[in-house]
Amino acid sequence: MLTFDPEGLTGAQRDGDACVVCHKRWPRPRVRVGVLPDNSSVLACGDCAEALVPAPTATVVAFPAR
Repeated sequence: MLTFDPEGLTGAQRDGDACVVCHKRWPRPRVRVGVLPDNSSVLACGDCAEALVPAPTATVVAFPAR
């Protein structure tokens, strides 16, 4: 989980009312992408969350050759 410095964030971003990346307020951000030093959640919109949070590692299944 990423930890964000609250000094560079607006009040709306710190309160979860605006995306931590693009400042978009509507629709309200819903993806938890990190925390502040006081462990409160930091939220991002769906588009920005995809850029911040890496995709899970793919599981590759190998089948033996016949």
